Amino acid sequence: MGFGFIKMEKNKLIILSGSSGGIGSEILRHFSRKHYVLAIYNNNKPKFYEKRIKFLKLDFTKKISIKRSYFENKKIIYINLASIKNDGLLVNYKKTKLKLMFKVNVESTFEMLKLLLPEMIKKKWGRIINFSSTDGVNGDIGISSYAATKCSLHGLSKVLSKEYGGHGITSNILVLGNFNYGMFKKLNDKKQKEILKRIPSKNTGNIRNIINAINFLINSDYVNGAEIKIDGGIC
Repeated sequence: MGFGFIKMEKNKLIILSGSSGGIGSEILRHFSRKHYVLAIYNNNKPKFYEKRIKFLKLDFTKKISIKRSYFENKKIIYINLASIKNDGLLVNYKKTKLKLMFKVNVESTFEMLKLLLPEMIKKKWGRIINFSSTDGVNGDIGISSYAATKCSLHGLSKVLSKEYGGHGITSNILVLGNFNYGMFKKLNDKKQKEILKRIPSKNTGNIRNIINAINFLINSDYVNGAEIKIDGGIC
């Protein structure tokens, strides 16, 4: 039976990877109030419980396998937040680190979608929402590998929108700026102040902006292949 319950709101299921991160856990907290969510995490299980959540531990550095009963006969919304970031100048960057970055940030997306797309095609409905960042698109010193993986997701998202748009499936990507969660909080005060100076409002983003964008994409059948920036107009 998978989840142990049958009736779901409009038979929709959110599959959220990276659910234990700062932004991921906030997205999980919000959407589990009204939707059933398969929350995927690796090391740290999110520290709250909601009856609509099923937690699934997956290591994206290894072969991915999910029981079909978890998502079979569901209208799937795949929200892909899983990502790692290992900084370093290209000339000194180790091949093992590069392989790991692509495995987690790119290959895992391929593997997840190979599992989920057949069900989306069967139901003639699906939503694929990948996540990128302004740094990943615009570049910054020391993030060549990270930028390469994020730009790969941009290309993948565009291709998926063309390959599967005829099946009622949309594929879009959200490009995030700086929010007071996750990676931004790990920066030292000097770096945080430098970033805030580049944002017209001089503030980090509120999570509601991401929630609003996800809701918009879930409910939009004609927004496909889009790249939506949520970055406060950083320059």
